[in-house]
Formats: sequence, C-alpha cells, structure tokens
Amino acid sequence: MKYALICGAILATSVLLGSNARAATAFPQKEITLIVPYSTGGESDMTARKIAEIADKLQIFSQPIVVVNMPSANTRDALRHVAASKPDGHTLLLHHTAFLGTYFLGTVPYSYKDFAMIGQSLITPNCIIARADAPWKNGTELLAAAAQSDKPIVAGTSSVGGYGHTIFEFFMNATKSRDKFKIIFFGSTPETSTALLGGKIDIRIQPTGGAMNAIKAGDSKILILLTEKGMPQFPGVETLGSLGITNIHIQRQGLWAPKDTPPAVLDQLGAALEKIVNSPEFQEFAESKAMIAEFIPRDQWLKYYQADEKVYDQIAAGIKKAAKK
Repeated sequence: MKYALICGAILATSVLLGSNARAATAFPQKEITLIVPYSTGGESDMTARKIAEIADKLQIFSQPIVVVNMPSANTRDALRHVAASKPDGHTLLLHHTAFLGTYFLGTVPYSYKDFAMIGQSLITPNCIIARADAPWKNGTELLAAAAQSDKPIVAGTSSVGGYGHTIFEFFMNATKSRDKFKIIFFGSTPETSTALLGGKIDIRIQPTGGAMNAIKAGDSKILILLTEKGMPQFPGVETLGSLGITNIHIQRQGLWAPKDTPPAVLDQLGAALEKIVNSPEFQEFAESKAMIAEFIPRDQWLKYYQADEKVYDQIAAGIKKAAKK
C-alpha cells in the first residue's frame, strides 16, 4: 500500500512538472511584433513583410507576425524600443550590419551586443548608381573623372554610419579618392533617389534591389557593384574585385531579440527563420531583389560580426580623422 502511494505521488508530480514545463515553453502566446528601424518600401521593410507572409502561409507559429516600422532618429527609437521590451520572443528586430557603423561612429548608443542574435536571413549587396544620362559608364570612369575635376563629385546616402555610408568610405579609402568626393546624408533611400534624379547629387550608394528597380524604370544605371564578385542580375557590371580590391565587408541582415531572451525561445525562432529563408518563395523573393538569401544560425553569425568589428573600427577612425581636417 505504502509503495503504491509513493508511486502515485511520483506519477502525479511527474505529470504536474510536465504540464508546467509545457506551459513554460509554450510560444508564442500572442502576436509577434517585428520592428523595422527603416521606412516602408525599402529592402528591410520588404524583407520583414515577406518573412511575416511566409510564416503565415507555412503556419509556422500559432500567432501572426506583425511588422511595425520605426524609422525615426537614425534607428535609435526602434533599437530603444526593442531593447526595453520584455525578453520573451514576442518583440523582435530586423536589422543588419549598420549596427557596427553607427555604434563605432557614436551616432547610435546601441551595439549588436545589446541584443540577442536569432540568425541571418539575407546578404544585401550595395552599388554606386548614377542618372542614366551621367557621363560615366563604370566605376573606373567615375574615378578618372573625379581625379581630373576641380570640384568634388557629390554622393548621397541615407544615414551617417549606415552601411551605404561605411561601404562608400571603404571605397574612397581603397581607391585613394577621399578628397575627390563629398557625401550628403538624407533621411531615407527614397529621399536620396529623389535627390539624384533632381540633380542635387551626382551618384548615390544603393542596395542592389532598389538599384534594379531604378534601372528598370530607365532613369538610372549602375556604375559599380561594391562587391568582390559580380551578380547574375547585373551581367558585365564592374565590381570592386575587378579593381583588385579585396576584404570587402558585406551587409548581413537578420533577426534579433531583447538581450535576455531565453535560449529555448531563440532556438525556436531560429528554426522558424531557417525554414522561412530556405523556402522557395523567400529564395525567389531575394533573387528578384538582387539579394542573397542565406540562413546562418546565431552562433556562426556572431563570428562574422566579431570579425567585422575591426573593419568598422578602422573605417570609423578614418571618418573621424577626415572630419577634423
């Protein structure tokens, strides 16, 4: 009898503990909010909405993913919001390598280390584009014209410390042409596009997806891909690699959560992101936008960011030094 009671008690405790464990690991318990620190219509916004759409189609979660844009204050408001959110996986951030540039330049007080990595979703190459009637056919001609001009060629990008800014700084450093260009910053990619077409700037630094749309519209052309290798979407277009430039940092985009989010929740979110990124629909979406869909789990993704810290530190130091002149 006593043995039976003990066994019954153990069984009841096991059932209770199992029930509590299942309740503790139930996720999500409400809709997931995906914060995008950029305006609607850009590559980040489109990517976030495609992730939410595919998650719904594949029924990956029992709750929907809702995309919210917070483009103000050069990403600070969005990062502040996510950092202060409850670390339970219900508030996420879609962001990219701009984390490094803005932090090392001191324009944003948040580092990627202030958040928990979930995983990479995309690589988003950038390029230099000009108006369709610009006199240069490629980057080599642009640099030659800049060297001969008495006035700097005016380049536009969306924000201080953003990837467009830092990759162009890398371009100027690598080609020893820093004093031949002047950079003007705008609040968003659409504003930069308007400035180019309106003649306020001569060139702009643009993710390849947006550049593809501009080319199709017939009002712009790509001068050079800021990559080591070419892309099938842009056959014959010059690259940094073709100029002999290597060790090029690339823009890696993915998902993040508040810093103390439990590993079990991060694992579940990472598995979901992997399924989404590897889906035919997401792969086709990325290709159509001249981006590269590649899932990388958080432990491996972290190594890329750690390696890029030195690169961004050097770029930031160069920018600060040039600003003092």
